[in-house]
Amino acid sequence: MLVHLRRMLIGVVLLVALTVPAVAAEPQQDAAESARLAKVADHVAKEVESLRGWKFKKPVDKRFASPADVRAYLNKQVAEHCSPAQEKATETFLQMVGLLPPDSHLKDTLLDLMEEQVGGYYEPKDGALYLVNRGKPLPALVERVMLAHELTHALDDQYVDLRAFMDKMAGKTEDLDLTGMSVTEGSATALMMRYMVRAQMSGEFDAAELQEYGAEEMQRSQALIKAPRYFTVLLGAYICGTEFLARGNLLTAMMGKRGMVGKNLQAAVKDPPQSTEQILHPEKYWDAAMRDDPVLVDDDAVKRLIEEDGRRVVHTNTVGEMLCAILTNPPGVRRSLMSMQTSSAWTNDGAAGWGGDRFYLLASGRDAKAAASNLRQPRGVWVTLWDSEGDRDEFLGTYGRHAPNGSRLLAPFGTLGVVALFGFDEAQSRAMAERFKASPPAMTRAGKPWTPWAL
Repeated sequence: MLVHLRRMLIGVVLLVALTVPAVAAEPQQDAAESARLAKVADHVAKEVESLRGWKFKKPVDKRFASPADVRAYLNKQVAEHCSPAQEKATETFLQMVGLLPPDSHLKDTLLDLMEEQVGGYYEPKDGALYLVNRGKPLPALVERVMLAHELTHALDDQYVDLRAFMDKMAGKTEDLDLTGMSVTEGSATALMMRYMVRAQMSGEFDAAELQEYGAEEMQRSQALIKAPRYFTVLLGAYICGTEFLARGNLLTAMMGKRGMVGKNLQAAVKDPPQSTEQILHPEKYWDAAMRDDPVLVDDDAVKRLIEEDGRRVVHTNTVGEMLCAILTNPPGVRRSLMSMQTSSAWTNDGAAGWGGDRFYLLASGRDAKAAASNLRQPRGVWVTLWDSEGDRDEFLGTYGRHAPNGSRLLAPFGTLGVVALFGFDEAQSRAMAERFKASPPAMTRAGKPWTPWAL
């Protein structure tokens, strides 16, 4: 739901978190520093053109912002793209399945992380690159790498219309949010990697200075690592998106044929991937013989099964493989940045073989509008579908061990389905599970009927 904010976060490159140091007080806008940054950006823009093989069709408008401006912009984005009711429903859904702790606040945590981390961002609505002046100079290479990333967004936007693409993908489900973010950030991160490799090989920059800065940032990045595990997926979109646009070969993204990633970006925007499963396993998108679109559940059919006694469906969502992998990892385990640098780090046996899923948040009220407004007595029904019975059982075993505390039941149906029930009493849960076993809702894959029984 908050993908418009999440896509602004600077990613991780070659084991170095390229974030911008915070300062104790807001600096005065420095005209000389702004002019210097603009000049550097113009130079980097030419290098971006060379690395991508595209020319800017028009100059990029460069604007300057303070950390306070960033916070104000983020708050405005939340107000425009996510109503308080939507925000609360999304937060409740994430807490219910176990992606957020019960006492956490989605928007506040995300804003705090991003206000500290963002060093620059491209806004497709304005067609402008915003550079954040924090009053403390960065190592020259770090500054240029950050600019290369954001200028790539600007260049991509002039060829594929990023705003239209993100509007198509954003705000529908968590899984599609991350899928769209992976495509756009993967493109910019791939070029950023090429830029860094070329710059380091040129010997133009001080490697010792960069190494020292990288060590400092590894330590500072603990704020993100220690945040609720849901937020670590911000890094996953950058890393997995890069491999996706390189069709599974990260080395090709850094060293391969110029223009390849750009062509793949154009193809992915024209025919968007439909899930993080396709991002994590590029062959399930790029190889026509292995194309694996997600199973879609008939929402109306599910509502007929679960809406009763004044309970109304007030929010629907899809978790997807990338977030399922977080849920099927032990919740107390904290990973280092170094362990998160490949796509394989963002899935596991409990999430692999994901076929599709759909979550339904219910609340009590005289009608759907009243129930959504009050979010009274929230309950959840999460339908998950799997490619094989073994994949289904692997998810049952791992998520069953790590599911959040509270009233819940995991019930298999067919040989490929699991329904997870949250907030119902035992009798209600058993009755609901029996309904799914006796008469599963209609489902389709790639426009054809799909059944939760292995053939």
